[in-house]
Amino acid sequence: MTIVRRSLFYFGVGSVIAGTICGAGFCLNLGRRLRNVDIERLRDLGALKLLDLDSVSGTFIRHLDFPRPTIVCVHGRSANPMEMFPFAERMFRDGFNVVLWHQAGRTVRYDDRGVEDILRVVRKVREDSFVDLRRVFVAGFSLGASMSIAAAANDRDHHIAAVVADSPYANLKRTAFHYLRVFGWIPAIIASPTAFVTFRVAELLHGIDFAKSNPSDWARHVQCPMLLIHGRNDWRIPPEDSDEIYAALSCPKELWLVNGAGHTGAFEKGPDEYVRRVQRFCETCAAPDRELRSERRPGPSWKTGRVGV
Repeated sequence: MTIVRRSLFYFGVGSVIAGTICGAGFCLNLGRRLRNVDIERLRDLGALKLLDLDSVSGTFIRHLDFPRPTIVCVHGRSANPMEMFPFAERMFRDGFNVVLWHQAGRTVRYDDRGVEDILRVVRKVREDSFVDLRRVFVAGFSLGASMSIAAAANDRDHHIAAVVADSPYANLKRTAFHYLRVFGWIPAIIASPTAFVTFRVAELLHGIDFAKSNPSDWARHVQCPMLLIHGRNDWRIPPEDSDEIYAALSCPKELWLVNGAGHTGAFEKGPDEYVRRVQRFCETCAAPDRELRSERRPGPSWKTGRVGV
């Protein structure tokens, strides 16, 4: 009996310690910062304009001839803007302006501040004379995909023509618990005490409101078209999360589930097909009457449906 009690004691202490560490680091981005070689790659791509806003920095790479469609890229949690560089490079080569940016410091934002950062970048980009105001799109990977959904839901000025969300999570607490279980390897009953402490510490230290941080809820308020992309072999965030978001959307929408692709792996799996689908979607979603955007609803002219390969 003494051994059992001692084991339970140490298990409890270990859960508190592990949960405290995880909760304290919940909003910490451990991804590497941009290197000089990264900046050179960006400069070599095209005409580079520094994007310098309060708490946000990045690069706006433009074509200097006439107003072009523009994609604002939003990278994942433990990454930097170069995560989306291969996609951005392909889109730029095919005639799009591209924006790669990041938040200052190491803080990861899951709340209104993160949403406002995306909308601020969109507003700043729209001031440029080489941007087609009818065709400003937002594309995100993983956390960036989820926050892009939130930005679209809060886009009261209808500045975003459409969103491409690659591998978004639907529920923040459920996804965090999945990570704490090491993607399902640790039984839920073992991980639950650590998860309980993690969530309490994250709420206290970072002010996270898990009940209000779920893309499946934000999706109900999105009015612009949305393309959801998810790898069928994603073990970090299962494709059912995109299914859940798709079901909540009432806007024009597509869901592309990619065989053999893991987390944010659809582009790497087939870059040509990925770019072709995104470009086709963007071409469909240009907004000719922006003032009527809030009244637009799915109709026969929109391609709406689930697609698999």
